[in-house]
Amino acid sequence: MVRTPGMSKRAPRIDVRKAATVINSDGVEVGATLLDVSGSGFRLHVLEKLNIGEFVSLRVDDELVPAQIRWVLGDEAGGAFLGPVDTAVL
Repeated sequence: MVRTPGMSKRAPRIDVRKAATVINSDGVEVGATLLDVSGSGFRLHVLEKLNIGEFVSLRVDDELVPAQIRWVLGDEAGGAFLGPVDTAVL
């Protein structure tokens, strides 16, 4: 399949701009802002370094969601949910 102009392989993003916490594999909590979500992943604004490939838990309100960090660029990071997530609760 060839990508054509205007075609995006990413799932639609939902802008949320909400306080969140990333709990890394060592149990250290890192404050973050959840910028947007899709059915398969998320984008964060963070002030502390996250590691690409690290398995984390993302806490938003009372929800705790397992995820993996897939990319880090400056003070933003993105990740993939490791299971189905109801984005309406985030």
